[in-house]
Amino acid sequence: MKNLARPSFFRVFDLLLGTTNPGLKLSSWMHDGVAWERERHSFTGPKHGQTIEIFTLTRPGKHGWSVMIVKEYWWVGKESRALKAVRWAKPIDGERDDIMQWFRAQEAALDHQLEVGAASSAEHANGAEDIEMFDTADDD
Repeated sequence: MKNLARPSFFRVFDLLLGTTNPGLKLSSWMHDGVAWERERHSFTGPKHGQTIEIFTLTRPGKHGWSVMIVKEYWWVGKESRALKAVRWAKPIDGERDDIMQWFRAQEAALDHQLEVGAASSAEHANGAEDIEMFDTADDD
């Protein structure tokens, strides 16, 4: 993840969002020292619709920072056909390097969780292969 505009940044952001607020049920929450806030603005008319989701992440203290992440969706027609999707992120306060350092640490933690989960699944699958099944009808 090189900067706030790369697809890799949004991949990490989306993974964090999904793991820290499943189903987007909360409008504000904390994760690893960072306060998350979510706002959603939506309009639906007879010919088009638009939704804008605004996420503000704030880390207080020394080397504190704030970043705004915006996801915008447009659709058209009665069938609500997707027309355009835009996403962007901009630092509001603090140093960009401090923001990126936090997100890189989150990415490493997510990667570690995936590795541990994959290893655990593999161990479970290997253990299942060791189980022998006996048919009691063969004992007669």
